[in-house]
Amino acid sequence: MSMVRLLALAALLVAPGALAAQSSAVPTTAPLNLSRDLDRLAKGEQVTQLPSPDSVTAGPRTIAAGSVVHGTVVARGPVHVFGTVDGSVVSLAGDVVVHAGGAVTGDALSVGGRVNADSGRVDGEMRSMSALPRLGATAAVVAPPQTATQAVLESLRAVVGVFAVLLVVAMGVLFFAGRNLDEVVGTLEQRFGKAFWVGVLGQMLILPVLVLVIVALALTILGVLLIPFAIVAYCIAAAGLVTLGFLAVARLVGGGVWHPAGAGARSQALGALAAGLALFFVLWLVAALLGWAPLAASVVRAAALAATWAAATLGLGAAILSRAGTHRRIASGERPVELASWQTPTPIAGVIAARRPAATAKGA
Repeated sequence: MSMVRLLALAALLVAPGALAAQSSAVPTTAPLNLSRDLDRLAKGEQVTQLPSPDSVTAGPRTIAAGSVVHGTVVARGPVHVFGTVDGSVVSLAGDVVVHAGGAVTGDALSVGGRVNADSGRVDGEMRSMSALPRLGATAAVVAPPQTATQAVLESLRAVVGVFAVLLVVAMGVLFFAGRNLDEVVGTLEQRFGKAFWVGVLGQMLILPVLVLVIVALALTILGVLLIPFAIVAYCIAAAGLVTLGFLAVARLVGGGVWHPAGAGARSQALGALAAGLALFFVLWLVAALLGWAPLAASVVRAAALAATWAAATLGLGAAILSRAGTHRRIASGERPVELASWQTPTPIAGVIAARRPAATAKGA
C-alpha cells in the first residue's frame, strides 16, 4: 500500500506540471499562426481595423443583442451576431451568422464555413472560402499597360532588328555563296511560274518528308540514335533553302531599282540585295508606325505578310529547282555537254584501244 500511495502522490505532483506545459505550449504556436492569418487578411483580403493577436477570441464568439462593437471582430470559431458590429466580422474556423436584429456595417468573411445573414443585415460583402490566400498569391507584379507610343517603338525595334539580321545574312551569303545565289536568281528569271508552284508544293511536303525521314531512321538501331541530329539538320537545311530563296527574290526585285552606273558586280549585287530587303520591309515598317490605329495596322500587316509569303514561296521553288544553286547551267535552260567515251584522256577499262579513232597524220 505504501508503494501505491507513493505512485499516487507522484502522479498528483507531475500532472499539474504536464498541464502547465501543455497550456504553455499552445500560446507559443497559436500566436504565430494567428499573426500569419491576420497578415493574410490584411494583405490578401484587404480587411482593415484588424485587432491584435492577443485580443482574438480562441473559440466561438457571440455579439449580444443591444451591444455595439467598434472595429473588426475576428474569432477562431463561429461568430453569432445579435447586436451591431461597426466594422467587419471574420471567422477563421466556422460560420458567420447574423441573426435577426443583428447588423454588420462592414464585410462578413468565413474561412472554412459559410456566411448566413438571412435575418440580419450586412452592409458590405459576404464571402466564404476554404482557406486564406497566400501572401504571394495576390502580390504578383502586374506590368503597367503600354501606351500607344511605347507599342509603336517596340514594333519599330522588332522590324529594324529583323531587317538588320537579314542584311547581315545577305552579306554572308553574297560573299561566301555568291555563285549559288546567282544560280537561284537565274532560275527565277527563267522559270518564274514553275518556281512558284514548286515552292507551294515544297511547303506542303516539308512536314511529310520530315516524318518519312524519321520513320526510315527508326527502322534501325543506329538510325534511332541519329534521329535528333537528322531533325536538326533537316530544319537547318529547310531554313537555309527558304532564306537563300528569299534573298534571291529580294536581289531580283532590288535590281530593278538599284543599278548605279560604274558599280562593280559585287557592289551591284550588295546594293540590289539591300534595296530589295528594304522594299519588303517598308510594309512592315508602315504597319509598325500605324500601331496607334489597330484596324489600319492590321490591313497593312496582312499585305506585308502576303508579300513576304509570296517571296518566300518563289524563292523556295527556285532554290529547289536549282538544287540550292548547285545545278549549274540548268537554271538558264542549258544542258551540260556529255563527252563521248573515246574523248577521255585515258583508256577506259573494257574499251579496246584499237577502236579509238586513229590520229590523223600531220602531213595528210
